Amino acid sequence: MTTVRSDAELADLDVPAAVTRGLLLAGGPRQALFTEAAIAAAHRAEAAGIGPYPLGFLARHVRTGGFEAALALPEPVIGEAGATLVRTWLQAAAATGSDVAREHLFARWLAEVAALLELRRDARAGGSA
Repeated sequence: MTTVRSDAELADLDVPAAVTRGLLLAGGPRQALFTEAAIAAAHRAEAAGIGPYPLGFLARHVRTGGFEAALALPEPVIGEAGATLVRTWLQAAAATGSDVAREHLFARWLAEVAALLELRRDARAGGSA
């Protein structure tokens, strides 16, 4: 049986730690990365004013250039709060070491967070996107 955690329970989730664990360990940590951590990240991104398009763009940048190229961006997303938040995720991912498979996995995670942001935006708009 899967335990479903509420949004309030995810508020204290350590997203950077979940990123590191999820990129390094398959199984439960990887599943948590793409479920609880992605949901918590979407909430934090939304609070920081990050929209789905900038995160999707960053995901494509990570996929093509890797962690190093993404960390070298002067402003990975627009806005100081958003850039600081995203940098913590990038740094946590890069701490796992340079590996194309992990970079693509992290890019996929960023794309999922962007998709969750889009879904939340659509739901608030009544489903008319």
